[in-house]
Amino acid sequence: MSRIWSLFFVALCIIRVNLAPAQQILPFEKVPPTFSADAQFAARVRSLLLPYTAPATGQYAVGRQVMETLLRQLPADRTHFSWDLRIAKDAGNIYSAPDGTIFVDADLAQALGPKPGLWAAALSHEISHIVRRDWARRYLFQKSLQEAGASQIMLGDAGAVSGSWVDARGASSQLASFCQTMELEADAEGLMLMTRAGFDPDFVPALHHLLEAQPRQSDEKFFDPSHPTWDDRDRRLQKLYVAAGKEYDRLWPERYASPGGNSPIVVYAGSPSAKRGVTGELEVLIPLHCQNLSGSIEVVLRFTAPESEFPSELRQFTGCTSERTLVTFVVPSVLPSPQVRRGGSRVQAEVSVLDDSGAILTHALAPIPVR
Repeated sequence: MSRIWSLFFVALCIIRVNLAPAQQILPFEKVPPTFSADAQFAARVRSLLLPYTAPATGQYAVGRQVMETLLRQLPADRTHFSWDLRIAKDAGNIYSAPDGTIFVDADLAQALGPKPGLWAAALSHEISHIVRRDWARRYLFQKSLQEAGASQIMLGDAGAVSGSWVDARGASSQLASFCQTMELEADAEGLMLMTRAGFDPDFVPALHHLLEAQPRQSDEKFFDPSHPTWDDRDRRLQKLYVAAGKEYDRLWPERYASPGGNSPIVVYAGSPSAKRGVTGELEVLIPLHCQNLSGSIEVVLRFTAPESEFPSELRQFTGCTSERTLVTFVVPSVLPSPQVRRGGSRVQAEVSVLDDSGAILTHALAPIPVR
């Protein structure tokens, strides 16, 4: 099964070329009416993956209901796709095929749980990819790189090659930049789609933090250069979050009555720092910014290399009521790392923030500089 998903992801997302011209090629804003490669690809994908996926029923029915709510907001000329939501094992993430099929990894679907707003944030992004025909745009962009490269080889002289060409790594960089732009555009359109449908735009950063906390997200081996980081996405969307929030307030003055229900807790955790106390203890400071929090949250600090008598996990509750809340952990002088005991300048740790039910709100690995 994992082999099948790997082949699907390669065909869907990763396109390699050997040579590409150094000049920038403009992205295709419109797909030609006669273009059909995306429909053919979608048909092959569906026949290949359908036996390994299940419809979004039972505990996942909320996802299908949210999808239907979002689709009602689309213009009439964008509803001709064969919309379907499928739950898949070992998919690892959320993906969409050009025909309107959206695949959600089963473990991730469990993490989205019964919260319509989280489902809306995830599905609106994929719906935007589909209606924009981003698979076709990516395919055509790659094809233009290849064709321009072949033309340069035929017309250019040998002495001009080094000045006119970049290697495969440079071509991959151009393609990754193009794909990142499409991701950010889908973020923006998806955000406004879910806002019009009645889902608080704050569910988008809440989803980003949830995804960032999933296993393997911090592993560089699984880094996808065609996608911006979650922090970069939130940073790029900052102004649009404000505009979407105003539109949502206008449409749904009573938030609890909206399709998405009450606003989610969103926690932004800043980079931690640490300083030595006079008796050798380590004081770790973690800055937090919280939105929509009425109760308390729990901050968990874990050291990744605990040793001997050192407590490997420290916990603290906070109300996070100010614009910038500093959570302070006092660590005894017996430290977890030999490098720190020898006077090293960093402590490798991880920070998690949980809501009052124990569900994770955000998580990050944190190499803490020691002042």
